Amino acid sequence: MDKLSQTLIPVLSSIALLLATTARSQTTSFQYDFNGGPQPSDLVYQGDAHFPSDSTYLRLTKTDNNGNALASSVGRAVYSKPITLWEAGAQVDLETIVEFIIHPKSGDSNPADGLTFFIQPFGSPIGDVGTAFGVFDKSGLNQSVFAVEFDIYPNSGLDPSYRHVGIDIGSQVSKNTTDVENAILGQVVTARIDYEEATKLISVHVTAGSKTYEVSHVYDLSTILPQQVQVGISASTGAEVAVHDLISWYFTSTLVHTGANIRQYVSKD
Repeated sequence: MDKLSQTLIPVLSSIALLLATTARSQTTSFQYDFNGGPQPSDLVYQGDAHFPSDSTYLRLTKTDNNGNALASSVGRAVYSKPITLWEAGAQVDLETIVEFIIHPKSGDSNPADGLTFFIQPFGSPIGDVGTAFGVFDKSGLNQSVFAVEFDIYPNSGLDPSYRHVGIDIGSQVSKNTTDVENAILGQVVTARIDYEEATKLISVHVTAGSKTYEVSHVYDLSTILPQQVQVGISASTGAEVAVHDLISWYFTSTLVHTGANIRQYVSKD
């Protein structure tokens, strides 16, 4: 074999290997800016989610004509297309960035209840109000739900004794939490949530003003969720209230087929 062929074959083999791997990946991505942008048509607005006349943000819970929060409200924004969470011989990486603001009413020391990012089976109905966040039932359970909660109202017997960010697996009782004090009240909060199937690591990074918070948990989401799922943002009030506004939402998932047979592209010369 001449020197040129000896040089080109490894290069071409590497290119073919890269192309074969790239061709076996599938990405779903979207980004919504509710701060003055158009109202997205590929979101499903459930419950009390609406665009109030006095704001460009997406308001997830009910308010009166003066913008005051109302009790026993729940609202969700759900992406209208199914997301493939897993397949045989494949692994998925997810990232979402949620920007929101929760306004308690003036002088209220016990606003409620908070906001979540959630994943559940595609087509699942809206859940209950209050501490259920619109994703759990009255008992606080839903075996096929993963959620990250931004909980502003500690419920005795269910929550730690502080406002927190928690990782929920099938229950509103979080698997792990971090204390956020009052930082997620009254100011813009930016939360990045990642899931890596290779490591099963769920990680949450939150910025609120000058403060940052992190919480993580290792769990295989494919054990509780089907292949086709829906992703969404939800919020709720109960007897106590607050205004829950969604400012922006970015999401991307990449499904990589790690089991592709690529040996045929590699030369043995």
